[in-house]
Amino acid sequence: MTSPSPRSPSSPSKPQLSVRKKILFSFVFVVGVLGSIELLLRVARIGEPPAIGVLRFGYDTGIPIFDGDGIEREGEFYQDVPLFEADPNLFWKPIANTPFTGTDGLRLPAPKQQSKRDNTYRIGVIGDSCSFLGTTLYPARFANLIEEATELDVEVVNASCPGYTSFQGKQRLQALWPWEPDIVVAYFGWNDHWKSLNGQTDRDVMQRQMLSDRARTWLGKSRIFWCMYSLRTKLAPLKSIRDAPVRVPLEHYQENLQEILSRSEEHACPTFFVTAPSAYRDGQMPPWSYDFFGQFYGMNANDVSAIPQTHHQYNDVVRQLTESNSNAHLVDVAADWRKESDTEKDPERFRGDRIHLTEQGHQEIAEQLFKRWTELDVRAK
Repeated sequence: MTSPSPRSPSSPSKPQLSVRKKILFSFVFVVGVLGSIELLLRVARIGEPPAIGVLRFGYDTGIPIFDGDGIEREGEFYQDVPLFEADPNLFWKPIANTPFTGTDGLRLPAPKQQSKRDNTYRIGVIGDSCSFLGTTLYPARFANLIEEATELDVEVVNASCPGYTSFQGKQRLQALWPWEPDIVVAYFGWNDHWKSLNGQTDRDVMQRQMLSDRARTWLGKSRIFWCMYSLRTKLAPLKSIRDAPVRVPLEHYQENLQEILSRSEEHACPTFFVTAPSAYRDGQMPPWSYDFFGQFYGMNANDVSAIPQTHHQYNDVVRQLTESNSNAHLVDVAADWRKESDTEKDPERFRGDRIHLTEQGHQEIAEQLFKRWTELDVRAK
């Protein structure tokens, strides 16, 4: 019978880390790695945030740099110079003190001082490029007509901006009140019914941007975040623009104009709504328009053919608003210029794009505004 072998002394066991310490060490390790990556990205200037979040209305940064049609005269070479900057409430706005803008980004000519002198009458204007492009714009011509007929010293506060919809216009209206306008002229319609290049309406873009701004108060400072966002955008591009909604649907358009009217009423300002005229006529869309709107707005042939009717629907919203509100005054340029007998006048009134105005077009709208202003006799408050 063999005796049991002596037991070998047991080796000492290694100390075990608690679960809490394991989590802590893992957290420190991950933070250290991410911090190193963040530092490297900043040193290499990689992952810098875009100028205006995720906004895309046809511009890489979300902000128009210059207007391809030219600010002064059609057909002349126009140098690419910055005219606009990002804005949290407007998406973009005109930069102040450029060759085309004065104080607060107002389109020239603008008042030299904000305080209002005696016997001064001010015309406030909100609109899109139709109220911004040209040499002598219809607001200034309108002011001249009032001065010639009265003893008033008339000034224009033109807060219009290329690319604006009525959604941006109701926000931009706030820029007028410090200047104490006596009346407000609103001229919108075109950009509202173009398709949104970012796949959402203006209202949805703003709501998303507001939520995104809150969420990115700290996250948005991270270069890692913007690198990941850029990668996601490239791997999962936006849906085809052909499926995108228009920037401002009809019901939103009506609500925006109503809000413009309500805010003007609060400041005792009569509001003149101009229906946007057009040289696009039913069944007469020019051949080039199918390629142009197909390329830049993802519109098929039926969409392009329907532009005159679609635009007419937006002008009808303006007419309906003015019919039901005594403080809303209609200047129905679109109807006045829509007559078939006026077809031969289109080249005199419109630039080659059939939307923006020539100097003659600006003059005729000024005359219609003056006629309506005279009928209503809306002088100083």
